[in-house]
Amino acid sequence: MPEKKEDVVKVSLSAYKLDNINICEAIHERYNAEIIGKDLFIKYDGYHKEKIHRKLANSAEIHNQNWGVESNVICVVGSNNFRPDVGIWFKEPTFAQGTRPIANLCPPPNVWIEVFYNRDPDRSHALSKIDLIRQYLTDVEYVGIAIPHAVNPFPENPNPWISTAPATPTPEMPTRAPYIIYLQNVNNNLVYYRMNWNEHLDLRCRWRIEFNIVLNVISQP
Repeated sequence: MPEKKEDVVKVSLSAYKLDNINICEAIHERYNAEIIGKDLFIKYDGYHKEKIHRKLANSAEIHNQNWGVESNVICVVGSNNFRPDVGIWFKEPTFAQGTRPIANLCPPPNVWIEVFYNRDPDRSHALSKIDLIRQYLTDVEYVGIAIPHAVNPFPENPNPWISTAPATPTPEMPTRAPYIIYLQNVNNNLVYYRMNWNEHLDLRCRWRIEFNIVLNVISQP
């Protein structure tokens, strides 16, 4: 029986031969999940998170129409099958990789975005991916976006018409959401930013993440 958490369900797959492509494909046909090591992780993403995924993907597509930008695409990293919340591929996967991503080793995105609630297990699951990414990938940009798990909406923008300014890093991971974790590449340290209204973060790929995109979603009543 799975050990049920509030945001993520973890199921042991130790009884399965995960080097068998057909078995992995059968699991993904049944579950919208990730296979990491010998475990299956099923996330429960609600309305707000899904809306943030879509709006970030739309922003990236507008920035560069030659990119491949999608949500929840299966990609293969080592022996693991991931589903980034939003992935940006500078060169789109091949047709075969798009059809059978596990059998044809769909590559991970160049820009990898995870949106998570600022509580475990959702937060720890997202953060654990950073360590795995660093083991296998050398040039990925990772963005983790923490949002509050709250009943009431985030305070509205007091100055919605002003231009946005660059965000300032903070030395430690904030305890309260919303905030961003940014890994430019595996040789860099993690950089943390509190998400304030009318601020933005410019990524190495030159796409700008406007914090208002996220904050507008979580501030709606």
